[in-house]
Amino acid sequence: MALPSPSAPPPAASATPPAPIAAPFAARFASRYRAYRLPAFLLAAALLAAVGIATVVGLRGFAESAEWVEHSYQVIAEIESTLASTRTVESNARGYRLTDRPALHAEYLASIPGALSHSERLVELTRDNPLQHRLARDIQKRVRQRLADIDAVVALHLRDPAQARLDSQTSHGAEHMRALTAVADAMRENERGLLHARDARSERNATWLTALVVSGLLLALTLLALLMLNLWQENRRSRALERESRQALAELEASAAERQRLTERHRSLSHYAGLLQSCQTLEEAMDMTAHVIADLIPELGGRCYILRASQNLAETAARFGREAIPSADLLQPNDCWALRRGQVHRSQAHDGGVRCAHLERAARGDEDPRWSLCVPLMAQNTSLGLLCLSGEHPPREADLALIQSIAEQLSLAIVNLQLRETLRVQSLRDPLTGLFNRRYLEENLQRELLRCQRRGLPLSVLMLDVDHFKRFNDTHGHAAGDALLARVGQLLQELVRNEDIACRYGGEEFTVVLPEADGEAARQRAERIRAAIAATTIVHLRQTFGPATCSIGVATSASERDTPQQLLQTADAALYRAKAEGRDRVVDGQRAAGDGG
Repeated sequence: MALPSPSAPPPAASATPPAPIAAPFAARFASRYRAYRLPAFLLAAALLAAVGIATVVGLRGFAESAEWVEHSYQVIAEIESTLASTRTVESNARGYRLTDRPALHAEYLASIPGALSHSERLVELTRDNPLQHRLARDIQKRVRQRLADIDAVVALHLRDPAQARLDSQTSHGAEHMRALTAVADAMRENERGLLHARDARSERNATWLTALVVSGLLLALTLLALLMLNLWQENRRSRALERESRQALAELEASAAERQRLTERHRSLSHYAGLLQSCQTLEEAMDMTAHVIADLIPELGGRCYILRASQNLAETAARFGREAIPSADLLQPNDCWALRRGQVHRSQAHDGGVRCAHLERAARGDEDPRWSLCVPLMAQNTSLGLLCLSGEHPPREADLALIQSIAEQLSLAIVNLQLRETLRVQSLRDPLTGLFNRRYLEENLQRELLRCQRRGLPLSVLMLDVDHFKRFNDTHGHAAGDALLARVGQLLQELVRNEDIACRYGGEEFTVVLPEADGEAARQRAERIRAAIAATTIVHLRQTFGPATCSIGVATSASERDTPQQLLQTADAALYRAKAEGRDRVVDGQRAAGDGG
């Protein structure tokens, strides 16, 4: 029962006995029935459960009785159908013998399966009752005997109509049909007796069930009414205790809400730390950090900064909320006290805090309630970026601790992402020339070739080799050879397009992939590269070397069946032909193949 509302007006004085008399009376009344409350409740529950069980059992009994009644009606219907179908066969046979019409003969043959099926169905329906089952099998037997007699007469009629007519007059067909009808009548009467007994049993069960349900409900409702009266008396006594405990409960709920909020924050922070480990780029990490801060501390606004590799400029990577004190999009490390000192810096006008130079200057004097917080992002004694926040009202210590935790997690994530990017670049770039390595070539040539073949565009490959590099290396030393290769790599980066792929294939060999470039464009590009290398000198250890020359082989995709291996082999063959023809030249693999043909 629900407790009365504490705001309800107290009872009128005239309706309440004097306190010295009413209080002891209420106490005696409540204590007298308190001991019987649980047994009465259990008894009421047991009665309701018994009523429910009895109702379910009664309903199941009704359903079962209904099924048996339906079964009896089906048996009676099958008896009638068996007799009717047998008479139909007899009538069709008689009509055929009198008229010799083929249509009647066909009707006679078509009606025989119906009589047999009805008798078989009758046998199946009575398997639950031995007496009825025996009568049903007798009916089936007599039906088959009668059909056999009729069939014999029809067959004789086909051979000798006169003899068939004579036999039909002297046969016992009518007696057989009367015997069949007598057995069917007996079976029908038995089934009607069963039907009457089942109806009587259902009526009797319904009467008992109604009496049980009504008496159980009345007794249970009486017990529940007594319990409600007792609870009402008890609630009147507990109303005063409720008013006293409501304040304590409100304080407890506030404490629980605060604890729940802190728990949710810790859970969100743990989830945030897990997501940081899955970020692929700094942009993802910064955007997610801004989203988390905006969700956990929506009253704050600010931005995330990332320091460039040169450590001389920090740029905005993400924003969140509404900044109470705007900050610059770009800032130098010296403009922020947090980046200078490597420590958290908080400023507020009324407590004399020094505001960073990248923040908007205070315009309200000492009465400005706005505050700012700069948290440096640091790892391994290295500055990585900055979290800058501001708000209109003083922050809570729990919010400051949360921001510090987010900054620590973000700093570690930035270090990991930068290390991952460095390793990725090292795995794809040749450290000497800065070009892509052979692994990158093998992974991307296949993709670019398939793309061009799908769009019906050409793709060319240049294979470049520095002439007499071994002799240059042996003469001037490996350091000078490395300087030459680095210069060649620099020239290739300057002479290819953004979509081209320039790679160091191995040793002094280089490969350039030219997507969407046909043979003529590839030869022109190769000539520019060859001329640029031939006009280049290098300075190493205050000595000038060069110019060097190179030989270039060109291969262009000519059909959709070309593979990367075929293009590289064609370009390599053209390169060797350029070497054989005197070096410092460009040879087209397709033209060379045509000339050879």
